[in-house]
Amino acid sequence: MPKISTPLALLTGSIYAFSKFAPLHLRQPALNILTPHLSDKVLSRLLLLCASTFAITTAAKAILGVSGWFSRNSENNWVEDNYEWDSELVLITGASSGFGEKIAAKLATRGTKVVTVDKNALGPQLQTHKNVHHYQVDITDWEALASAADQIKAEHGDPTVLILNAGICHKTPILNKDFSKVRTLIDINLTSHFAMLQHFLPAMVKNNHGHIMSLGSLSSYIPIPGAADYSATKSGLCALHEALRLELRHIYKANRVRTSLVHPLWTHTPLIKDFEPDLKELGLPTLQLDETIDPIVGQLYSGYGGTLVVPNHLGFATGIRGWPHWLQEGLRNAFNPYTGKYT
Repeated sequence: MPKISTPLALLTGSIYAFSKFAPLHLRQPALNILTPHLSDKVLSRLLLLCASTFAITTAAKAILGVSGWFSRNSENNWVEDNYEWDSELVLITGASSGFGEKIAAKLATRGTKVVTVDKNALGPQLQTHKNVHHYQVDITDWEALASAADQIKAEHGDPTVLILNAGICHKTPILNKDFSKVRTLIDINLTSHFAMLQHFLPAMVKNNHGHIMSLGSLSSYIPIPGAADYSATKSGLCALHEALRLELRHIYKANRVRTSLVHPLWTHTPLIKDFEPDLKELGLPTLQLDETIDPIVGQLYSGYGGTLVVPNHLGFATGIRGWPHWLQEGLRNAFNPYTGKYT
């Protein structure tokens, strides 16, 4: 959802209110300063402009607020649910670095029990938390993943929150891509989500309680040259979550199971290491890790699911495919991290 400027509304509204309602002994000094330089007609137009700007900005904020309220409730089936974070069990994939590691650390610090799944060993940041339990497994080894899932349920119970974060990205143009690497990327970034749902969604459906969060990307809507396979998997997550929400509502009748899909802007993590020189050279915006993680954790704690764009003022990008094509291509070109240096 685009952000409407609160400071602008306050400034213009304050100017207009002061000009109309402040005591005369306060208004008069200001008028004495302005009237030698502005005619009554020009001054009246400026005050009218302030009033109009305040009214339009306030109305826009109200409309967006109402729209956001309807969106949040429709995505959550118009039902409430309670999360007791001292007793929830959160499972996070790809938690050895980046988003997954930081989210796990924040939840563990709060006292929530966290299970992490990654083919790499747990990082030192999480090893100090006694409520973090790590399973070192390749999530694209379907037999090993099934065995790990059974072990997790036997040792800790059924997760009530799934954060499907594991992902990789290759900086290689389409014609240069190694097909085996493309298949691995698709398995990690997309196919593993289906596997994790089959292992852990049934308990959520049975209890009509749970939250499934996937880490998508703004590349779902603005694809990245040199990372077509990555962008394709993130677009695939959009369709997966839309279908999942419909199945939970109409097939499984589990209207309290939440779904969230997060679309962050470029964030400083190991995932974008190969792109960072180009991003810096082109002056494209990037986020620090906490700038992305805080809204994600905030959504979990809210008890609601839904589409989350970080930062939220880029929410307009999710509607890009409904724009005229010349506008679509203009936005994609503007956010293109390509410097002509791919080999």
